[in-house]
Amino acid sequence: MSEMQWLNHGMDELYVCQFGEEACQPGHSYGPAQRDHVLIHFVASGKGTLYCQNQCFPVSAGQGFVIYPGEESFYQADGQEPWHYAWVGFRGTQALSLISQAGLRPEQRVYTATDAQAAWQTLEHLRLDARTLRLSRLAALGGLLRFLALLAPANDPSAPVSSARQYCERAIWFLQGRYDRDVSIEETAEFAGLSRSHLYRVMMAECGLSPKEMLLRIRMQHAEKLLTDTSLTLDEIASRVGLRTGAQLGVCFRSVYGTSPGRYRKARVL
Repeated sequence: MSEMQWLNHGMDELYVCQFGEEACQPGHSYGPAQRDHVLIHFVASGKGTLYCQNQCFPVSAGQGFVIYPGEESFYQADGQEPWHYAWVGFRGTQALSLISQAGLRPEQRVYTATDAQAAWQTLEHLRLDARTLRLSRLAALGGLLRFLALLAPANDPSAPVSSARQYCERAIWFLQGRYDRDVSIEETAEFAGLSRSHLYRVMMAECGLSPKEMLLRIRMQHAEKLLTDTSLTLDEIASRVGLRTGAQLGVCFRSVYGTSPGRYRKARVL
């Protein structure tokens, strides 16, 4: 591997570039500074203040703050109750999308953890795993993803923990990973944490489709791509999207796209 390959190895989409922990002294401060990566702090105890974008943000135990790439920030521990915090910094093409998915926004610099103990323990494990496991980069990335997943329910107002939307997302995610096999609606409902009838009502209200109809749409979406991008036979495509025969694929495909797989493929090729 060349020098440049070593320098860029695994650093394109997403990677953790720093992490740490500090029990600050009263009045301890950092900055002003700018960074080329996303930096997230989480406070286990005490309190302090973040100064960023000409604004002042008080932060206390169970909360944290986000600093975005390229912006100048300054933060300082309280003079009486200094904070004890941990941090993780990461960069890559997926970095900003990832924090957005966790419900964190530029206008919302301070976030709250639903389970502060779990959030803190996750950052502890991130640091330990990154230091002790051979694939440190992957270990740290795994810890980062788990940490952000813990923040999402508390900080994304569009997806509260018990919302119908979250149940739909869980069910659809489950189906998207199993559309190519004989997946049942019962096991989908169990994964989502609902009964089959409750999942049906939730998905009809949120998505306008039943679980069975959603599975059909997912399968046909993948079948459409295989028809367009490959020369596989209809039987082969059927097998890849969880159906038994090309004839069954034809019936399902026609119900969604209004035409046969063969005609659809011919129109795309021409």
